[in-house]
Amino acid sequence: QAFAATRSGLVGGLRQVMATTTNGFAKVHVASDNGGVDKAWLESLDDGYNTLRRSFKSQTSWSYEHRMSQLKALEKMLTTENEKMAAALATDMNRPGFEAETFEVGSTIAEVRFAMQNLKSWMRPESVDTPPVLQMGHSRVERIPKGVVFVLGAWNFPFHLSLAPCIAAIAAGNCVVLKPSDVSPSCAQMLKDLCDKYLDPKTFRTYLGGVAESTELLARKWDHIFYTGNGVIGRVVMTAAAKHLCPVTLELGGKSPVIVDRGLSPSQLHIACSRIISTALFVNAGQICVSPDYVLVHEEAEQQLIEALKAAVARMTPEKPATELGKVVNSRHFARLRNLAETSEGQVVCGGAAAGDANSCFLPPTIISRPSLTSPAMTEELFGPLLMVTPVKSLEEAADFVNSRETPLALYVFSGNRKRAEDVIRNTRSGGAMINDTFVHLANPHLPFGGCGESGFGSYHGKWGFEEFSHKRSVLARPLFLDIDRYPPYDNLKLMIVRTAMTVPEMIKSFAAKMMRVFGC
Repeated sequence: QAFAATRSGLVGGLRQVMATTTNGFAKVHVASDNGGVDKAWLESLDDGYNTLRRSFKSQTSWSYEHRMSQLKALEKMLTTENEKMAAALATDMNRPGFEAETFEVGSTIAEVRFAMQNLKSWMRPESVDTPPVLQMGHSRVERIPKGVVFVLGAWNFPFHLSLAPCIAAIAAGNCVVLKPSDVSPSCAQMLKDLCDKYLDPKTFRTYLGGVAESTELLARKWDHIFYTGNGVIGRVVMTAAAKHLCPVTLELGGKSPVIVDRGLSPSQLHIACSRIISTALFVNAGQICVSPDYVLVHEEAEQQLIEALKAAVARMTPEKPATELGKVVNSRHFARLRNLAETSEGQVVCGGAAAGDANSCFLPPTIISRPSLTSPAMTEELFGPLLMVTPVKSLEEAADFVNSRETPLALYVFSGNRKRAEDVIRNTRSGGAMINDTFVHLANPHLPFGGCGESGFGSYHGKWGFEEFSHKRSVLARPLFLDIDRYPPYDNLKLMIVRTAMTVPEMIKSFAAKMMRVFGC
């Protein structure tokens, strides 16, 4: 009954949020009322969920050998089936082969190989100092698996954004349930087929479906939920997790700004605009969570920047853009983007909604200058081949503008003066930041990737993902001799000993602890 009530409440909450929220992606998330899930699907979920629970209880997924076997299986899957993945991406989003190989398959192979290379050191217990008052003793921190975790993948990079969290979860020793996004259906089906083929069903299961199936999955008790998407559904995920006190990682998005300083030389501006435009308008048709949403440019450099941005678009546009560039994922998102462009109240510099094709969902790379700052184009996440440009009087005004909005997932600063760029970084908040480039900070496995505030919380990539899916357990081992009398009845002598210990300077305590650790105490 409790499970049924939870499921019923989530279904109602999910549909209500999707139907009534007016901002951003809520406009295109429409729940289908199919009267529940298929009985066979539900039986499969029950079987898989119970199997994974038994496997984790028996510690099947805990060993180094099992973790490595699954990571190697993922590596084999990615290197063997890359052409099938590229074909699915082309079907769903007309993704060019170069982008499929680079940003989906190649990046995921790099992630799994990095995990394989470092797994043994990540799993090793970490010895830490033990203060003198707790001697003789030894302290350590262990990273132990959290349990059975639930990963909700994203549609825009359906392979990488589904598998990268799974790589981290597997490396941490968890059992995993993956739910790919149904917005990119060919990729979702391909993910299920491949994961079923290559991964151990005792510790990994994949389930497809839409709103009803996602709701059914969210109603279960998980040990961690990892969601990549938008804030509307992120709130639904958190509501579901709260019922079971389940920890959550939310990788969301927001309006990632670009701040362009004055004084860039023509060659610097050429490179800067290439880096801005490629991510904002071309790679996956701008459907990237860290894609530049708008540019704040010093008013003295506004016209120079606009001309350079137009030139960059012209350089990158192929002869047949409608067939050679990526498309908007579906008609609902195309209509959303067209409306954002048409209601921006700005000047179309290139592209424009009128040049789009609703039948093929192709929207050309579009730059709009001086939009209304209160228009939806400047208050909602764009997530498509649109870029807004607005002037500011100074870098300080640009930083203030960014800080007046919700915290973005990424912040990009372009300047020929490193000090001025660092000042902007220091005086703003964002999930991540780059100076003189965009997007590629995600390729560094030594950097955590995650949001802040409305752009999400928690992080992953490399060891950061391993840490996200691990519980840090404290262990203090002490011998059964050399005991200090700390037990009732208490007296003044015991109180004096406690007070004396508390007055020892921290520097001396730390030094003594390190010496005892060195000598094996």
